[in-house]
Amino acid sequence: MRERRRYIAFEITKETNTSELRQVINFFQNRTPKSEQSVLRLMFYNERSRRGLLRCGHRQVDGVKTSMLKSGKIFRVLGVSGTIRAAKRKFLADG
Repeated sequence: MRERRRYIAFEITKETNTSELRQVINFFQNRTPKSEQSVLRLMFYNERSRRGLLRCGHRQVDGVKTSMLKSGKIFRVLGVSGTIRAAKRKFLADG
């Protein structure tokens, strides 16, 4: 049976001098167990608003959120959704 997907909306809160997108990708690749990396994927990132969307399995949501919270206030979790469309509408709208 296929793993149910969840989408975690996040915001980068800390100012950085280097490419933020590379930092986001490297952060999740280095902090995630190898078995979960195939499920974990950066789906969307807006450099202007510094907000993005990360896909993971429904069983990994708590672990990913915990990793984000342990990052030293770099990330802020905006919310979790079951679809990309709903996550963008609820958490990433520029309104």
